[in-house]
Amino acid sequence: MAKELEFPIDFVVTWVDGADPKWLKKRNIFEDGNMDDKSETRFRDYNLFNYWFRAVEKYAPWVNKIYLVTDNQIPEWLNVDHEKLVLIDHKDIIEKDNLPTFNSNAIEVNLFKIKKLSEHFVIFNDDMFLNAPVEPSDFFWFDGRPRDTAGLNAIMPVEDFDHITANNITIINKKFNKMNVIKHNFFKFFNLKNGPLNIYTLLLLFLPRFTRFYDLHIPYSNLKSEFTNVMKENKDFFEVTSSNKFRSTSDISIWSVRYTQIAKGNFKPRKFNFGKFYNLTQIEEITQDIKRSKHKVIDINDSSDVDSILFQERVSQLYKAFNVHLSKKSEYEK
Repeated sequence: MAKELEFPIDFVVTWVDGADPKWLKKRNIFEDGNMDDKSETRFRDYNLFNYWFRAVEKYAPWVNKIYLVTDNQIPEWLNVDHEKLVLIDHKDIIEKDNLPTFNSNAIEVNLFKIKKLSEHFVIFNDDMFLNAPVEPSDFFWFDGRPRDTAGLNAIMPVEDFDHITANNITIINKKFNKMNVIKHNFFKFFNLKNGPLNIYTLLLLFLPRFTRFYDLHIPYSNLKSEFTNVMKENKDFFEVTSSNKFRSTSDISIWSVRYTQIAKGNFKPRKFNFGKFYNLTQIEEITQDIKRSKHKVIDINDSSDVDSILFQERVSQLYKAFNVHLSKKSEYEK
């Protein structure tokens, strides 16, 4: 049996039912040509959220609590009486003046306000699935440090979202000296576990400031104390993000917390291929990964290249793939 950690680990997952008429009516009131949150693909529901819970029950039975964060929405199939499940409404963590919000960044930067949330917690989106058995030490090391993979990257502007990444890295460059960070954490930035990220880091090593850290788009391990400090130290960014009802170029994201943990060297290196990021155009790769449990966690992102008809076909394929290992109803379901 694997060695147990001496502290609890919570999972936090955000979810929205984008087809809910009440939610759609509320959203339509505030829409006025905002960023890509207007796109249908930002809110399409795979209707596979029950498999998220089945995967947690099967692959991470050790989890302490699961905090489900929603906008007054509860999946009809969910067993709300499960002892590990805690429902969190947006109003529980976001200021009244900032509600309603349709901005994922606004929701996520406020997650540290969840009452009784453990110091060690992992943030999931509802399209991020456990895909194989995981141990607590896959997310936090025995001394409490988050598990992560450090690599440098560059911002290559293509869309408005890149402004958010720039805001995150602005926080880091104001507080940290790049060369000092690399010097004190050399074998975390250059590590066999980093795989191809070592090449990116080497190519960007001698630029005077951080341009970006490599983002793996998988569930992120967070320390509540660090999360709280980052938001308090960057109050202006935090308040602007919290007040933006749709994703905006003035936002920061929870990556700012991850970036801070990396810059401080407060993490234990983890293999770069611990998880995998996909989008729905890669359906064959996704279904094979699920069936073979190739990666321990996967992120299945929607794509604007998949129209509504094809979307339903792809979701059907995902349903069949998940049923290979997760056909049994979990105790999180009625």
